Amino acid sequence: MTGVATRDRERLLRFVADAGDSGDDPFTPPVLAELGTLIPANWVGYDERDLPAGRCLLAHEHPDFEDVYGSFDLGAGASAESPLRADLQDGRFEANRLSDRFSRRALQRTSYYRLVLEPLGVTDRLWVSLPSPASHSKQFAFDRVDGTFAERDRLALELLQPHLHRLRQTAETGRRLRAALAGLEWAGQRDPRGVVLLGAGGRLEFASPAARRLLDAYFHEPSEHGSIPAAVTDWLEAGLQMLVCARGERRLTIHRAGDALLLEETRPAPPLTPREREVLRWVARGLTNAAIAELLWVAPSTVRKHLENVFAKLGVRTRTAAVARVRGLLDDTD
Repeated sequence: MTGVATRDRERLLRFVADAGDSGDDPFTPPVLAELGTLIPANWVGYDERDLPAGRCLLAHEHPDFEDVYGSFDLGAGASAESPLRADLQDGRFEANRLSDRFSRRALQRTSYYRLVLEPLGVTDRLWVSLPSPASHSKQFAFDRVDGTFAERDRLALELLQPHLHRLRQTAETGRRLRAALAGLEWAGQRDPRGVVLLGAGGRLEFASPAARRLLDAYFHEPSEHGSIPAAVTDWLEAGLQMLVCARGERRLTIHRAGDALLLEETRPAPPLTPREREVLRWVARGLTNAAIAELLWVAPSTVRKHLENVFAKLGVRTRTAAVARVRGLLDDTD
């Protein structure tokens, strides 16, 4: 691409390589700070938005907004006609400058200038979007309060755009992979089970077929792409780690593990005798047959017989599987 010097290209690619180590969220403020040295700007921001709902899902900036613009309220300006929003509506994702889109005089006649740029003292804005569905924006913005962006800046951002898109995709893939692995490991003990991956703002990014079926069955709300049932959203916002819902004799337990939700449907365990329950409680605490026998004043062979009966009733073959089968269904003292 002409207009970007070889030395600048090398710096851009080095930035991409370093940003790839940022984990699940590749565009944090420190990354934006580095980006602002490659494309000089007074302020750099990245946000993701649910456009139909008018909701911000994720936002990072450098430096902090108030450090540059003070306590300016974006409420009124955010609803103004914005060329950034127009690009998204038209499906354009290339880098653009306000100074390319408008002459100075034409820009000053727009409501966007009067409500947003003029109060902030912004003299030029550079932006680029990452490819995304029409309802979901992922956008970088750069502000200058002293002059305009050079053509070299726009070309550098244009050169970075596919790399930035790939970084975002890689981060999302990594999160999905870890969630799937966690779900598979967890699901090896419990069945049926499902895995849900949450995105920015608690948005549903991925749900296994079993998870969608369980959500639909227990909350009676279709688990469409990008949404989760209101009851689950309320639980997530409460900051709790486990949610339990009943449906007849069955119940659904949802555990949160970072950005993953692990769903498990269980049925009531077959009735155990008081002595079988007591033996199983001690097994759950890690005691051996001999130790349990000593506590209960019975022979080890008696403990073994009780466990054989428990295995037969629960349809399992191991002590671990028996404990997992009735976890949470024993007495409160378990």
